Amino acid sequence: MYKQVELEQLQLQIDEALSQSKLGSIEYFSLSFSIPKVDTLAVLEQNKGKDHFEYYWEKPSENIAISAAGEVARIKATGPQRFRTASSQGKSLIQKIFHFSSLEHSNAAPHLFGGFSFHEHNVSKHWRTFGAASFTLPQWSIIVDGELTLLTITLELVGLNNRDEVLRKLTEHLAELDDVCDAHSYSKKVEGDTEFKFEVPTQVSEDFKAWKNAVEKATLQIEKGVYDKIVLARELRIPLSSPIVDTHILNRLRHQYPDCYSFLIKQNNEASFIGCTPERLASFRSDFILTEGLAGSTPRGKTASEDARLESELLNSDKDLNEHQIVLQAIQDNLSQYAETLMIPDKPGIKKLSNVQHLYTPVRAQISEGVSKTEVLKNLHPTPAVGGFPRDKAVPFISKFEHFDRGWYAAPIGWINAHGNGEFAVGIRSGLIKNDEVRFYAGCGIVEGSQPEKEWEETNLKFIPMLSALAYATK
Repeated sequence: MYKQVELEQLQLQIDEALSQSKLGSIEYFSLSFSIPKVDTLAVLEQNKGKDHFEYYWEKPSENIAISAAGEVARIKATGPQRFRTASSQGKSLIQKIFHFSSLEHSNAAPHLFGGFSFHEHNVSKHWRTFGAASFTLPQWSIIVDGELTLLTITLELVGLNNRDEVLRKLTEHLAELDDVCDAHSYSKKVEGDTEFKFEVPTQVSEDFKAWKNAVEKATLQIEKGVYDKIVLARELRIPLSSPIVDTHILNRLRHQYPDCYSFLIKQNNEASFIGCTPERLASFRSDFILTEGLAGSTPRGKTASEDARLESELLNSDKDLNEHQIVLQAIQDNLSQYAETLMIPDKPGIKKLSNVQHLYTPVRAQISEGVSKTEVLKNLHPTPAVGGFPRDKAVPFISKFEHFDRGWYAAPIGWINAHGNGEFAVGIRSGLIKNDEVRFYAGCGIVEGSQPEKEWEETNLKFIPMLSALAYATK
């Protein structure tokens, strides 16, 4: 697979890496090169190491797709300093990697994949394998970026004493990857599916009564002036009679929602966190950052005329525009201390998904020299779209009103590489897939005048992408 790599040049790089390893400055050897284009989700589906780390990330509309698997090293952090600790550990880990590539490309580099929990600590047993912050250096990653497909493979040098041992190890890993990248060898047999039967709780259910109580308490706090907005979420639990295949759900999601980020993060075989989120938290490119305001929503119309009418109503809705402005103001406040310039359009536009449309405003910021990207990420999370406003007033009430642990739901998930480039999305429209059950999550913003019934229906609308994908994958 790596015939495009000059063997003599590779041997010299391995010798240098081993030399630095003996001095204690290097612990890992990483190699990046181009390969023929593959379907990253199919490769992950064929991956044999299902008991270990797996990662998937795709946004079809931007021609970017990533899959990764295996664990060479992992960093973990918890508590209020988890962003700073993860950043420090991540930089230290990257410095221990000797990377070689003849390609000059922003993604021809070792990557760390993972994310953070919504709250400072992750206390639920259902999320125990994820922790409050976790990033993994995988054995391999495949990145499809437009017409270029990059493979990066990483080895731990401990126990490898000479060039031949390193080359042999590389050859072994690449032979395994040749198998999972060869579509001609894929089996037609589908395994692991189960019949899907589930009814969404109605407005006469105990779930709704608890929801109504939470919304009423939240709006009472708003009337008292404690905060302006709080985002409350629901957990929808679905028991399974047999395990399902998470990649089958993702295949449906990526085709149905090409403008969204489809993702999977699996630490081991206990659970996988999957979803299809429309909300980018931050994209890092050299000295600038891209983020966006996404708040205020309405359904899609059944006809073109109805769709246009609903769009117009959303663009002129005082409630939704106020909610959207709160999000934009928070982004501006959180970025201004780190940015030399901020570029924000005067009026929001519309982001249309297959079942819902949102008020949407892109934001671009020129980051000041020396600013840590992880520090920027920390300041952006949680946005008012998933937390509330003012953040320090609203967010502490979330756990008082919700009767479940959010885990990584509505938290930053994504990747960052050795060149400092990265991308993080907000983990909404998502669920935790386990062997015996699925837990889906959806939330909405509670502001003055919010009605429990209407907000309940909004969360039902937001459950549709995951429920539909689950139903499709289990046919």
